[in-house]
Amino acid sequence: MVVLDSSRNSRGLTLPIILILAAILNYYLDLNSKNLGIFILIISSVLGTFEIFRNFRSLTSSAVANGNVWVLASLFLIFIVSPFVRIATNSELPLVFARRDTVTNLNQVNSLASIAILGVILGSRVYVRTQRQRILSESTHIMRNYRPSLTVSIFLCIFWLTLYIYWASRQGNPLTAVFGSRSAQRAVGVIKTNGYLVDSLYGAFGVVTAWLAYSVRENRIKLARILFLASLIFVVPSFLQGDRSKSVFFILVIIILINGWNVKVKKIYIVAAFSVKNITETLTKEDTAMAPALAILLSNLGTNIPYMYGESYINLVAKPVPRALWPGKPIEFDTQMMRVLFPSYAASGVGFAFSAISEPLVNFGLTGVVVFFVGIGIFNRRNLEEMIKKRTSVSIFLNAWLAGFMFVLVRGNLSVDFQRAVFPIISGLIVLYFNDARAKIFRRN
Repeated sequence: MVVLDSSRNSRGLTLPIILILAAILNYYLDLNSKNLGIFILIISSVLGTFEIFRNFRSLTSSAVANGNVWVLASLFLIFIVSPFVRIATNSELPLVFARRDTVTNLNQVNSLASIAILGVILGSRVYVRTQRQRILSESTHIMRNYRPSLTVSIFLCIFWLTLYIYWASRQGNPLTAVFGSRSAQRAVGVIKTNGYLVDSLYGAFGVVTAWLAYSVRENRIKLARILFLASLIFVVPSFLQGDRSKSVFFILVIIILINGWNVKVKKIYIVAAFSVKNITETLTKEDTAMAPALAILLSNLGTNIPYMYGESYINLVAKPVPRALWPGKPIEFDTQMMRVLFPSYAASGVGFAFSAISEPLVNFGLTGVVVFFVGIGIFNRRNLEEMIKKRTSVSIFLNAWLAGFMFVLVRGNLSVDFQRAVFPIISGLIVLYFNDARAKIFRRN
């Protein structure tokens, strides 16, 4: 039986729902005046800011470990901070948007951004739980924690590293393939479209972070420090390649892991890797230009870009199947959009993201956007509660990877970017669950 926690549902839901309805109406009317869209976005931003501070003031959960905090922060970065910095610095849009209309659909873009922000807030405050889950949540019992399997860990690390070395060795210049910048890799013809081989290194990363979750859970400080440094090594390739969507993602995961379920972070060592100039360029270039990209997509939606009705998500489950075995396997969502909207860039192998709003919008329209972001809000809140309740290596590990993935997801989309998290998660869960299962068998005997 599904029940609602009415004592919490009754608070803080009315205004987000009203604003979502107003944003939906504004989207469909597509008023010539953009004042209403901007006004709703400002109010949504204020509510989102209060939601973030509310999580930081919480006495029962950590804001750092809450995936919804990272969703809201990412949405602010893309749809509020980046446009503001571009206007304040009088920066022109990147060349890729030259001679393209990014103003006509700005009202709709603001409405969609507001719906995304409000949807996450709404989802984070709604508690839908089965009777069994409610009984479990009332218990203060902390589940027993087991040491990860060292044998399985060694085997998986060798397996993933072998795949990665195999990929690098086939690129002509292995050192450039692993440590080179994007321009250096293009110069020597490094190919990064070999499916999962490109991200196989991060399968081994998942094993290391599983052990890090265990060391944090058991308060083994010396082991945690060693594993912390080992984890940072896996960030080096993506950092040197200038791949912020990976390097920032992995750093977030490490920070969330170190925090565990604690409300306050005692110590976080963060190296300031970007200058003010670098940050400004990041906020005015393609890395955060998803708002104008979404405006261009909207101007083609329903004409050059037909509604897909879930077709792009087939690629999500079909990823492991080689195209040689399934020639008609759907092309990745971003690739399809690039071929239609920016064919010359797509032909040269250049690509960029359209934000997480785009995929549910192209598949299911505005309804898809609302459902997706409300679902994300519920999903992240449930993960956080599970971690606080169980306090096991598995719950700490899983929450860190899923919460950290929100940064990648918001700036990209699910069917393309999920593979950046799937290998680490699968590897880590194998290491952790194998030992749990073995411990249970021995306990029964």
